[in-house]
Amino acid sequence: MSFIEFHVLQNFAPSNLNRDDTNTPKSCVFGGSQRARISSQCQKRAIRTHGAFNDAVVEHQGDRAVRTRKLAIDIRDHLIANGNDEKQSETVAQKLLEQVKLSLSKDKKHPFKTEYLLFLGLNEVSALKAIAEAHFSEFQADKLDKAITKAVGDVFVKEGKSFAADIALFGRMVADNNNINVDAACQVAHAISTNIVTPAMDFFTAVDDELQAGEQGSGMMGGVYFNSACYYRYAQINIDKLAANLGQDKEQVTGAVKGFFRALVQAVPSGKQNSFAAQNPPSYIKVNVRKGGAPWSLSNAFTQAVMIDKPDEAELEHQSAQKLEMFAKKLAAMYGESGFIFEGRSTYIDNLEEYQDKDSGTIAQLEAQMLDALQGALECQ
Repeated sequence: MSFIEFHVLQNFAPSNLNRDDTNTPKSCVFGGSQRARISSQCQKRAIRTHGAFNDAVVEHQGDRAVRTRKLAIDIRDHLIANGNDEKQSETVAQKLLEQVKLSLSKDKKHPFKTEYLLFLGLNEVSALKAIAEAHFSEFQADKLDKAITKAVGDVFVKEGKSFAADIALFGRMVADNNNINVDAACQVAHAISTNIVTPAMDFFTAVDDELQAGEQGSGMMGGVYFNSACYYRYAQINIDKLAANLGQDKEQVTGAVKGFFRALVQAVPSGKQNSFAAQNPPSYIKVNVRKGGAPWSLSNAFTQAVMIDKPDEAELEHQSAQKLEMFAKKLAAMYGESGFIFEGRSTYIDNLEEYQDKDSGTIAQLEAQMLDALQGALECQ
């Protein structure tokens, strides 16, 4: 198995990037102490909806996906826009989805939406619209021709198919139709803080601009929870699985990996950003391309949290990077480094002299070296 691993350190100023049902920043206990946490789902959405991901995928002839409950509405509106009757268009959209065991919600609050969210390639949506339009009159009949049912099913045939890059990376699960499922090629860990965190609350009041002389009191008041944490982020892409999900198209594999890397670096979750503007880029990015062996998350480097309790001690990011490098060295000493095709990093953290031989320079240089190693791994398949 060939795979690429990404290790990222990213220190955020006060923020609430990913909150739970009480509006408090997500957290967990790790190594016996309270840590900040950003869920993998939150990170994956930030990545796949980032412009850098889209641009790289499109540049390399790949397809994008959309996650929605409005598929039937989209097909119906497409048919209406092409001059068809509204009621008949609804019948066509509903019957078409029934051919692949997808049903509409019975909840009156969500009229004509599917029962649950669907993750579909834009090419798949276009193909369904084309079938609906081409067989509009046939869909009005009580019994549908088997050839049309097969045509709808063929939209989701897996063998030799190139899925949308997001689906190829993150997979797809449809409870009512296993034939539509796609196994993911990418794993993303929940980001955890390298330091201990305690959530704090920002109490705020808003002043009425039209208060007259003698009037007092605020227009409203409330509180927003936040924290500040240095996160360790980890993800890995199974190159063999990604190539299979993209129909062995090396150009599209390159686009998906390039887009994932760029968005991993640039995408920041949008939670409460208008209140905190925590636009802090990663300080340290390490990339390994490997053939054989097992993936290594380096999260256990932080079972003992980084402690900053003296003004003259090295800063949080520096100590985190040191612990990360030391732990990677321990794993290599125990398990060996065979199978490493490429190991590089880009960082602005000073005083990591011991590991300078692995510096790749800028992010652009690291990306170029990673993609060269990816091509080597693809050639070896």
